[in-house]
Amino acid sequence: MSYTRPKTTLLALFAITLLMAGGLNQLETRNSFDGELPADDPINQGIEAAKATFGERSIVLIGLETGSVYSPEAAQKIIDISNELAKVPHVLSDEIVSLATLSNVSHRDWGLETGGFLDELPADEAAWQQLKADVAGNAMVLDRLVSADESLTVIAAALEEGFEGGTVYDAVSELADHYAGPERIHITGAPILVEDVQRGISGDSRRFIPIAIVLIFIGFYISFRRLPGVLLPVGMVIMSILWTMGFMGYAGLPVTVVSNALPVIMVAVASSYAIHFMNAYYRLADQHSTGPALAEATLQKIGLPILITGLTSALGSASLLIFKITSLREFGIIGSVGFLLATVICLTFLPAVCALLKPPAGKAYQSAGLQRFLRSLTQMAQGHRRAITVAYLLLIAGAVYFIGQVKIGDDYLKFFPKSHQGRVAAETFNDKLSGVRTMDIVVDATAYGGIKDEAFFRNLNGFQDYLMDYEEVGHTYSYRDVVHHLSTNLNGETDALPGSSEIAQYLMLHEMSATPGEVFALRSEDDNQARIQVFLKSSDPEVHQALYEDIQRDAARFFPEGNTPLTFGGDVMHRIALGTYIVEGKVQNIILALLIVFLSCLIIFRSLPKSLMALLPITVSLLMVFGLMGVIGIRLGISTALLTAMIVGIGVDFAVHYLVGYFRDREEMPADEAITHNSLHTGQAIAYDAASNIAGFSVLSFSGFLPVQHFGWLLALSMLLIFLNTMVLYPALLTQKERQLATPEFA
Repeated sequence: MSYTRPKTTLLALFAITLLMAGGLNQLETRNSFDGELPADDPINQGIEAAKATFGERSIVLIGLETGSVYSPEAAQKIIDISNELAKVPHVLSDEIVSLATLSNVSHRDWGLETGGFLDELPADEAAWQQLKADVAGNAMVLDRLVSADESLTVIAAALEEGFEGGTVYDAVSELADHYAGPERIHITGAPILVEDVQRGISGDSRRFIPIAIVLIFIGFYISFRRLPGVLLPVGMVIMSILWTMGFMGYAGLPVTVVSNALPVIMVAVASSYAIHFMNAYYRLADQHSTGPALAEATLQKIGLPILITGLTSALGSASLLIFKITSLREFGIIGSVGFLLATVICLTFLPAVCALLKPPAGKAYQSAGLQRFLRSLTQMAQGHRRAITVAYLLLIAGAVYFIGQVKIGDDYLKFFPKSHQGRVAAETFNDKLSGVRTMDIVVDATAYGGIKDEAFFRNLNGFQDYLMDYEEVGHTYSYRDVVHHLSTNLNGETDALPGSSEIAQYLMLHEMSATPGEVFALRSEDDNQARIQVFLKSSDPEVHQALYEDIQRDAARFFPEGNTPLTFGGDVMHRIALGTYIVEGKVQNIILALLIVFLSCLIIFRSLPKSLMALLPITVSLLMVFGLMGVIGIRLGISTALLTAMIVGIGVDFAVHYLVGYFRDREEMPADEAITHNSLHTGQAIAYDAASNIAGFSVLSFSGFLPVQHFGWLLALSMLLIFLNTMVLYPALLTQKERQLATPEFA
């Protein structure tokens, strides 16, 4: 035992800490959601199939917002930014799309004119009006590159494979800063947002750990008012973080937006175990004259409940493995190992150090105000059992109703605060252009003999018109739009659709005038597949899900001839699939987490009623938290999907300690006295535990990511609710049902 050989134990722990700290150098960050879906997921397979045919380019978007883009100053900046963007490392200089780089086929009185929109700056008002007309007459440019109100234009640049995100981010940011004023320059696009996530994760990590440790330092001092009562738990917390983060490094588990919260969670969990240990240590101090004897007595009194809650918390975290989403499964592994490591450190490090110290003199510190509050709460619960029952039934009914209002899925843009440059840019593009979220629909034309077939073109035309009827669809773009633009400029406006030979001619003309990247972004090289890009103004995942389901249902109306399968790609498809897995996994996760706690308590108490009682404050708190999410509109996404495992895994600590303490007291005193004594003594440790958790999880509100902020304060609120529910429900129920409860042996 650690208290019999404390120096050897501490030396071994120090060596292990050094070893685990070495894993920190191997920690990596994953800042995107690629790879979150199972390889055999149908949507994921469709996304990969679309990539295989049409490729995938990472795109940086620069927006120039001004009074009118049709001015000499704005036009010159479009040209200059396009030229400078070509010099940015990793940018493909021949795949920059802007008014300065695009070619246009325009009808003139004397015939067709082919050339760039800004090959030359317009010299007079007539030339500016002609430029406006050319843009307005090109459906491939209007509302995609230039807003209808003429106030915004976009410059898009494709990046080479294997680009270094930080280098691109810094260069594009510097370019934007250089050209800003009086025009407003926006930068966004997946590479920019991903790098923002990367830097946000790093910033969070630098902020979280120091703030959390300072808070628990203060909390332990308030709780125990003794230096060892502060330094020992803080040392244990730091060791727990080092061991857990080191394990992540050695195991190759990356830091993500989800696992970014882990250090704070470890602070809360480790401090919970330390609070109960130190509380028992100081309460028993006046009964023992030597350090080893006091350490042994403390372990005998509190060791089993800490071990039980540690194992139960680890199993609760492991319940996340039931999800099919990679980052949640990874967090389940990390959390399980971290909770077990914190338990081991608590039951070895603290007894070893305490064995080397002289037993503290004087009685354990008790807060008079906290004691009065706990006594009043207990008396209220015992004296108003019927009113409490009615109140809880009403609260539960309301919570169940509002749980049905919880929305599913994350909006990637809303990971960031409203003032964040990437979110501002994306929302500006959504408001003034066709939208920045995209859904790709790949239509197989093999049954028609290829995309040049007149019947296929007619059906595709009707299908795109159908898509445009949706309010959330800002624009659709396919080879149909290329054909229509060329046909209009060659033949004038006409309602007649071109025949197969005309389609072939227009596509050949497009192939001759455009880059290969432009051509084969819309059709496969064998001309058997057409790609429709659907630009969405809405960022609501549920809107995307509904649109996806409608398209699947209605597609057969437009492609009746033969088998015309649709394949879906684009960034919104990841979110649709993730939302489905979050719903399925959440239900399974709740059931599994509660089942784990129930079975653990069944082993502890060897009684079905008592095991069910242990679930009560946790279950009620879960219902309240998810009901609150429905009331205030917080989405159930990847981060908030962790709530169940964390609430159950950490919250069971309160229930186990309260019930174990009560059953022990009940062996020595009458029921009412046992309830009061336990609520005042064990309740004090639970109150400190709850306060430590609340303070620790509140640190997450400093995150740069809104879902992490929501997760943090919801978890903090959960700890408060579990504390109150534990301290109200148990005195009420135990008073009501005491005669039906048998006392298990914990002595």
